[in-house]
Amino acid sequence: MKFLESVAEYILEKHAEDLYKICLVFPNRRSGSFFTSYLQDRLSKTIVSPRIATINEVLHGFSNKEQADKLKLVSILYEVFVKHSKTKESFDDFYYWGEILLADFNDVDKYLVDPVDLFRNIADLKEVDYDFSYLEEGQKEVLRKFWGSLGKWDEYKNKEEFLKTWKLLLPVYSDFKARLKQLGLAFDGMVLRELANRVENGGDIDTPFDTYYFIGLNALNKCEKKFLNFLKFNKKASFFWDYDIAYLKDEKQEAGLFLRENISKFPSPGDFVFTDNAFNAEKNIEFIAVPTSQGQSQVVPMALKSLKDKFEKKFDNTAIVLADESLLFPVLGAIPESVDSVNITMGYPIRNSSIFGLVSIIASLLKNTKTTQAGITRFYYPYVFDILNHQLLAGIESDKVKDFIANAKRDNRIYIEQEHLYFSTFHTLIFQMPLENESIADYLLKIIRNLHQHLEKEQLGGDLMKEILVVIYQAIEQIGLTILDVENQTKQTISTAIFLRLLFQHLSQLSVSYEGEPLKGLQVMGILETRLLDFDNVVVLGLNEDYWPKSSNSPSFIPQNLRYAFGLPSIDQKDALYAYYFYRLIQRANNVTATFSTVKESLNRGELSRFGFQLIYDSSHEITQKNIGFQFKSNKEKRLVVKGSSSLSKRMLQLYEEKPLSPSALNIYLTCKYRYYLRYIVGLPDKDEIKEEVDGQMFGNIFHTSVEYLYEEIVGNEASPEWFQKKIKDTKFIDRIIRQAITEEYFKKDAYEIENLELEGNVRLIYEYIKTYIKQLLKVDAGFAPLTIESCENDYSGEIEFESNGAKNKILIGGKIDRLDRVNGQIRIIDYKTGNVKTLGFYDLKDVFDSEQKDPKKEIFQALYYSYIIKSYYLGNDAISAGVYDLKQLFSDKFDPLIKYNRKPLLFNSMVETYELELKGLLSEMFSADNEFGQTEYQDHCRQCPYKSICHR
Repeated sequence: MKFLESVAEYILEKHAEDLYKICLVFPNRRSGSFFTSYLQDRLSKTIVSPRIATINEVLHGFSNKEQADKLKLVSILYEVFVKHSKTKESFDDFYYWGEILLADFNDVDKYLVDPVDLFRNIADLKEVDYDFSYLEEGQKEVLRKFWGSLGKWDEYKNKEEFLKTWKLLLPVYSDFKARLKQLGLAFDGMVLRELANRVENGGDIDTPFDTYYFIGLNALNKCEKKFLNFLKFNKKASFFWDYDIAYLKDEKQEAGLFLRENISKFPSPGDFVFTDNAFNAEKNIEFIAVPTSQGQSQVVPMALKSLKDKFEKKFDNTAIVLADESLLFPVLGAIPESVDSVNITMGYPIRNSSIFGLVSIIASLLKNTKTTQAGITRFYYPYVFDILNHQLLAGIESDKVKDFIANAKRDNRIYIEQEHLYFSTFHTLIFQMPLENESIADYLLKIIRNLHQHLEKEQLGGDLMKEILVVIYQAIEQIGLTILDVENQTKQTISTAIFLRLLFQHLSQLSVSYEGEPLKGLQVMGILETRLLDFDNVVVLGLNEDYWPKSSNSPSFIPQNLRYAFGLPSIDQKDALYAYYFYRLIQRANNVTATFSTVKESLNRGELSRFGFQLIYDSSHEITQKNIGFQFKSNKEKRLVVKGSSSLSKRMLQLYEEKPLSPSALNIYLTCKYRYYLRYIVGLPDKDEIKEEVDGQMFGNIFHTSVEYLYEEIVGNEASPEWFQKKIKDTKFIDRIIRQAITEEYFKKDAYEIENLELEGNVRLIYEYIKTYIKQLLKVDAGFAPLTIESCENDYSGEIEFESNGAKNKILIGGKIDRLDRVNGQIRIIDYKTGNVKTLGFYDLKDVFDSEQKDPKKEIFQALYYSYIIKSYYLGNDAISAGVYDLKQLFSDKFDPLIKYNRKPLLFNSMVETYELELKGLLSEMFSADNEFGQTEYQDHCRQCPYKSICHR
């Protein structure tokens, strides 16, 4: 028989005619509901039911003080703290510490600790901790450096400042409670302590019920014990403890820690009988290790199937217990359709809803909004895009939104001005930021109201969505009113950050109840909902260390050793609580299946809970242990290949009738023919993304444009060494050309907008780097002067004839040459390289055209390609050389930009005919109908490829 059934029979036997005269106290409301069902099953006539309550409801019922919300309490605590500390700390800065202090004061009162004794001990302990007199001089010097690193150089002063906080704890505690009494307010522990003091001093306490039955409680604080003892002394209380002798009589077993004391102080009635030896009865227990967290949900249908005829639709037959509550949705999806009745005790967490997600993004937008000196509001683009793309706003001016996002990506708009986002009334409402902190609540409330109207109009979302909207609306409204009250009280403005922190802290604790029959069918619940409930079959998901027991440890001003000494809650006591929840849950179950994830992620260490190991090694049960593996069979990777054809060859030739074939395209072809096919034949564009940071490509673009502006005034004229030296000193000129390049290349704005350019963060660093490179470039070129810049960033092209597919074909070849100059009567083709340049030398021209190389000679190929174009179509009578200005070598004393052939500077005139043969051979292969465009075998080439997701590399 289940424990609550035994209690129901006992209560009915004792109070069949006067149930209305008794109060039944449970650890939670769910256990009260189960008890009521058991009681109703045993009734033969209509009666007035007993009062069902939790222990907190009962104890607080004897107080006439209003229990204020946390924000109100912290604001009052702030006033008191400022009074004693004389600090100028703002309320925003104090809030976090105020929460910790409030929690500590709460514990002090709940456990009836002498505050004078405790806080004096804390101050003394900290005094000992910070008495440095015993240290050696070297150790003291280390401490001086430590304090210095904080910007505080006076060691004695810092020690006193540090200790002052601990010494203030007692006066702050005393004055805080006195202030609350004046206002008729209290915190939880204060209410309980006052009740305990009334009991201790023989105060008049009117108990409206003849008998209070305390059923299935576990850990009790000292105030609760005082009150229970008072009722016991006045013969107004009876106690029912749910336990099993297997862990109760084992002094080393933490699950019985609190019960051993409770049973001794508050024994159950002698004639109350229940099953207390079920734990060691034969059970089917299996632990299943799963290699993924979400994959644990797939054990649910397996477990339910294995139960067969043992599974019933009764509410107390089978429970799925989620130690890891994030598994709720995977579990709901995994429950078989044959299970037609499911009750979710946990409720739907607001934090998992799409509405919460939208409000979170809007909050991030609020916190990351910038206002320029001209008063223009600008938003950080990720939050703008997230809002515009959010599922709840889908369909609202979608074409305008889509075009705007595409243009913003193209223009690399990191910060987006407010006025560009008014696509609809709803968008205008979202992107019109509140000007004052006190209007944030109104701003969010308007958004929720408009969202509700939008969903109603479009008939989107169900009843659950509407209920979530109502809950979030009420929460924002409540926080807004409380904030106004606190601001009036403290005479300080609460920041946006604190408002949002309070709001999301509150929302994260809220849930919306599912519609269902709470006393029917399969039960899905969290750990705390299982208290006092017995099930025949239990499936636990997430039985991992850190989930059961929970690993969180609240911060405190009270050191752990003093917590132990003064009987305050400690980590060990929390572990004992979760041990009891575990053992009590399975003690009367016949079938137990528990899963745990073996993946180390987030809080999860990938280990079975300690309680699971205790069952394996310390209990009499034979535990079946299984591992679930996911078998992945991958076929041998097939190389992606597109075969050529006459039509494909014809289409390629048409590509280059008016637009020249560039060396960049040929380099891609030599590196990976499949990438060339996707980019130039299929026409797939590179992924268009906003470059928040200046990557290598963007850095190169800015540098190239800066150099173009640097030399534009001397193009076609000879420049002397003095000209270069003069430019090195002209810092204003260098600043202007770099800013102009950044404005055009990075911010995608016209040059005239340079005046409004703000250099921040990464962009500022890039500016400084390029300025350094520009000055060094001028120094290097001064060494080659006198020189003539023939052109900068000019396009050059020409028509070439070659044979392919048994016919003569013509295409344009060409591209943009970074720089063409003349030094000592010789033409130099110069390419600026801001990335890695592996080599500038070669021995065999065939290597330059080899597509099978792991490290293709891209820089050399490009330089020779341009050399051929200049030699063949422009300056055929001139001596031509090619070089690369590698920025990483620019500062070298032995800097030499020229390409080397057999270790000697290359004079292209000597190999022009050989080069032409190789080039035409490459083109003949490339445009052949028999060509194959296949993936490269070197996956290192795929790292920066925009199409690697297509190739799954």
